Formats: sequence, C-alpha cells, structure tokens
Amino acid sequence: MDRPSKTDQTVTDKVQAATRHARDGRFDEAITALKEILAEDPRHEISRGMLAAIYLQLGMHEKACAHFEQLLEINPGNPLARFQLGMAHFSAGEAERAIATWEDLLAQEGEFMAHFHTGLALLQLAQPERAREMFEAAKLAMPASHPLLPQLEALLAGQQGGQ
Repeated sequence: MDRPSKTDQTVTDKVQAATRHARDGRFDEAITALKEILAEDPRHEISRGMLAAIYLQLGMHEKACAHFEQLLEINPGNPLARFQLGMAHFSAGEAERAIATWEDLLAQEGEFMAHFHTGLALLQLAQPERAREMFEAAKLAMPASHPLLPQLEALLAGQQGGQ
C-alpha cells in the first residue's frame, strides 16, 4: 500500500487544522490555512468548500458564492456545493437565484432540503401554491426524525388554514 507523500500529509494536516480552527470559532486562522492549500492546489475541493462555507457562515455572501461557483466549475455534479450556493443566494435575499440554483437538485430522488428551501423562497416571492407543492414534496422524502419536520408540518398546516 502506498504511503501518503509528505505534500499530501501537509495538506491533510492543514485541512485538519482549518477544521479545528473553524470549530473553535477562529475563522481567520481557518481561512488562512485554507487559502494556503488553495494557493498550492486551486482545485482542492474540500478546502474550496470549507472556505465557501466559512464565508457563508460569516455572512460574506459574495465571497461564499464565488467559492461555491468555483467548486461547481471543478465538480459540476457536487450536490452539496449546489445546495450551499443556493443557500448563499437565499441568505443574501436573492430568492429567484436560489430557486434557479436548486432546480437541478429537485429532480433527485429522495431529495428534500432543496424542496423545503425552494418552498421558503417561493413564500418570499408570494407564490404560496408553488411553495405548498415544494413543501409537500419535501415531506414525502424528509425522514421522520429530521429536525426541520416540525417546521415543515407547521408551514403546511398554516397554508391549509390560509386557503
């Protein structure tokens, strides 16, 4: 079995350090470590995704979107990057862009998070009928133990009462 090269180990160490820093709320240190990795390997998916997620958590939507978009250029089939890019748009108040970003995810069997958040975005756009369709689709796939299920059920019940 091949042993990891010293470079691979250094990258692994930096990713682990960035993870610890982010978990501990030391975002500047996490960002520095991730940028060092990306300076050596701009296509490093884990580092690019972590950096984008940190920017999103910090409310730096433009930077988050830019990194999620770069991640999707590297790996267009990455559903987590696509979902998170939509969340970055949604968090920035760009409901239409979020919906467009999540569109490809809606066709995936068993998918519920994009349906749920598309429903929320549609409510923001005053489209309650379409939102209800998304919520109903999300409920079909969402596990009974999922923490968002009570909120989903409340949204559906609220829409029922408003009809």
